[in-house]
Amino acid sequence: MKTINALTLLLSLFIFQGAKAQSQVYGGTGIRYSVGIETGLATGYLADKYEAPLGVSAQAEFPITESILYATVNTGFNNIFASASYAHLVDDLKLVPFKAGLKYFYRSNLYLQSEIGFSFLLNKADCVEGKNAAFVYAPQVGMIFYLHDSNYIDAGLRFESNGKFYLCDHTNNFVGFRIAWGFSL
Repeated sequence: MKTINALTLLLSLFIFQGAKAQSQVYGGTGIRYSVGIETGLATGYLADKYEAPLGVSAQAEFPITESILYATVNTGFNNIFASASYAHLVDDLKLVPFKAGLKYFYRSNLYLQSEIGFSFLLNKADCVEGKNAAFVYAPQVGMIFYLHDSNYIDAGLRFESNGKFYLCDHTNNFVGFRIAWGFSL
């Protein structure tokens, strides 16, 4: 609940800042970079044993059609915390995703993004035997808040699905929120 309250406060702050900053012109061109934090809520089967992910990510966007379509690459680290009632049975999931995809701007500051790739389980030895990598896909919708010349805040809401790590497992899904500081050189 604290995570949701903090996210609501952060989102409100950035919407206020974004409304104030919309009159400014974004001057960045070329490759765009962003570094952010991520959190969310586990859904489906994952929600039975785990609570919420918390992580960091770095993303690069390569223009295909300037200001409209970008190719993306993304990596980071996510820790999905075991719920208190299962903490004695399962360990936190420690994942490193590597994803690539497309980011399409249907307005100057609103976008749709979709990425696919692989997530690697770092603490496989602590868990029951299984695979150490799984397919991941992550559709996202978001908004850019332009700050000045070549800086912006990127806020996105996404669904992320990781494949099975264990034979008796199900997909590991969560709804996530990413807030990032972006820039271009």
